[in-house]
Amino acid sequence: MYAQMRNLLPALALTLAGTAAIGWMALAPKEGGNVAVLFPPGMERNEMILRVSQAGWLPVSYLNGNAMLAAPSDTARSLVANGALLVLDAAGARGCTL
Repeated sequence: MYAQMRNLLPALALTLAGTAAIGWMALAPKEGGNVAVLFPPGMERNEMILRVSQAGWLPVSYLNGNAMLAAPSDTARSLVANGALLVLDAAGARGCTL
């Protein structure tokens, strides 16, 4: 029985890698597109707006929790440098609970 399960491990690994790749492609920020920005827990709304603005992005709306929607700028890396934990493509993150 265990020998048969070992034969399935490569297929399982490929399935998990494929799922992760599809998720990354759907949520990776696109050049010139809106992004959803996730900040550390406990950060005030005014601080998030300030950090998004300092990164050269336009704050569009405040989402649930510690998330904010921002309009395009040069690159999403500027948001990470200003304290964002995660920067996702807004269209791809639409299905999330943001």
